[in-house]
Amino acid sequence: MVMLTCVLAAFGLLGGTLRAHVATRVQRPTMSLDPTDWKLLSRRDQADGSLTLAAAEAGTEAQVVTVTIPRSEDAPSLGLLLDEIASNGDAGIVAVEGLIKGGNGEKATAPLLVGDALVAAAEVGRPATGVSLEGLPFDSVVERLSSLDSAIGVVVSVKRLVRKPRATVTIRFPQVEERADEVLTLYEGANLRRAMLSSGMVLNDPLARRFDAGVGTGDCGGEGTCCTCAVEVAKGLDALSKPSSQEIQMVTSRFPRWRLACKTTLGPIEQDEEIVLRVQPRNWDGFYSEDEVDVDGKPLARDRKR
Repeated sequence: MVMLTCVLAAFGLLGGTLRAHVATRVQRPTMSLDPTDWKLLSRRDQADGSLTLAAAEAGTEAQVVTVTIPRSEDAPSLGLLLDEIASNGDAGIVAVEGLIKGGNGEKATAPLLVGDALVAAAEVGRPATGVSLEGLPFDSVVERLSSLDSAIGVVVSVKRLVRKPRATVTIRFPQVEERADEVLTLYEGANLRRAMLSSGMVLNDPLARRFDAGVGTGDCGGEGTCCTCAVEVAKGLDALSKPSSQEIQMVTSRFPRWRLACKTTLGPIEQDEEIVLRVQPRNWDGFYSEDEVDVDGKPLARDRKR
């Protein structure tokens, strides 16, 4: 797809004329300039219909990066190659397509990367001159940037798509189910119970004794009172949220690697993690001895042939 590209060779005003050189249309060089990586959302806190940029995929997040680009009367250029990667006329996304070799963009206080989307700019030391660039089409971005004093450095804010750390969670089932492992990809904050149920996995052990009632079985619906959604964490225990005092009383004091799935979330994590969960740990071979029975007198040891 061909996009409009503008080399900001001299972003400033001379005699009322905007000095900006427009290059020929070029193709987007990398997927980091793919507009489908972004989504534009209405800002509910703004009555003027302002838009905000957000990551389109669950596996990425938009991180705000602020840099200062030096400028002077002798060198008023921002030295940026900009690309309008999406526009419907009234709204758009303008991103960094590259830096001009030897230009001021290369002298920024931190590197600007291909795909960084412009969201704001202001003259150095003059925050009141700030202009919003977020969600605007190319021409509007150029107009607002040109309103800044070209002899003064510019504080530029961009949004950068950053890959979020994730966990590869392997779910293993009791031998009696003769079921293959399943694998989920989860991000920080994901609740184990909800993630597994939404993937169609039967999590609650129908024969587990309820903690809140003392006898009987049944699912409390994720309230953290029945103990029937307990899972054994065979790997990756440190990648999960810390247990509450109630959860410690209910399960982890007796089984240190057990967690209540309804009260356990992923994270915080700083890097990719691997987690292995064994659901319905009471159903696994060897958990109950042959002479243990339930409240109805039925053997608790699972029969692999049932």
